[in-house]
Amino acid sequence: MIHRLGEGGGAMTTAIHERYTKEIYDGLGYFAVWMPNSPVSLGDVGVLRGRRFHRMTSLAELGVAFETVGPGVPMAHSYSSAGDVDVAVTGEVGTPEVLGLAPQLTITVTFHKAHATYLRAVGCTEEVVGDHLALQRGVADLREAGVWRREYVIVTKLVKTGPAVILVSSSGGTRVEFQASVDLAPMSLPLASVGAGLGTSTGSALAAEAVTLDGGLTPLFELSALRRGLSARPRLRIRGPGAGTGNTATDTWKLAPLSWEDFAQDSVSPV
Repeated sequence: MIHRLGEGGGAMTTAIHERYTKEIYDGLGYFAVWMPNSPVSLGDVGVLRGRRFHRMTSLAELGVAFETVGPGVPMAHSYSSAGDVDVAVTGEVGTPEVLGLAPQLTITVTFHKAHATYLRAVGCTEEVVGDHLALQRGVADLREAGVWRREYVIVTKLVKTGPAVILVSSSGGTRVEFQASVDLAPMSLPLASVGAGLGTSTGSALAAEAVTLDGGLTPLFELSALRRGLSARPRLRIRGPGAGTGNTATDTWKLAPLSWEDFAQDSVSPV
């Protein structure tokens, strides 16, 4: 059970979600959903406003079929605001399971500043849109037909969590305690078991709280957009280590990943 033990003052000029999304991108390399418990699905189509993804429709609703690759091998993601968050763990990590119950720890998270973040998610898997060439053709056809809006972006990679805790403080001096099995303890501790064992009640000193026992949060994602090329025929442009630029005289529309600058400025950079 989460308990709010104390809170202090503190004011910041940067909006909570602006700091949160920037920190998560710098720390984990993904765009972050705000609020952290807001649902997002692979193939969602929307617009960017104020470092937020606003769903407008989906590839399925627009009649564009796509393949899904994944889920991949489960992994864990951990992040806390550097210098602004302390985490203490009490209990014995090596406690044997009793009656089939996972060992429980008490995890205390102390936030020293407002808008600081603590994230711990385990059993995370990635789902990715596959067959980009076919998807690019389908979206380009919608663009030529006047259905696809220039500012539309697509969720082309999505992280789904298993058990997860995401906390964002609204004030400095906030301290939160919760009971959890060892898989949700900080990564510096040995992870001895995977299981549930987390209850929560919202504390008023938290600006955002997303907690799940069974998984299903979708807090991290990547976006792609259709961008203008050079001439009259669609051609896939692949970006990545060792890949060519794909710029040829036949490029016209290309599906390309968004950068942080695109996300932060609410716009798709021109080709």
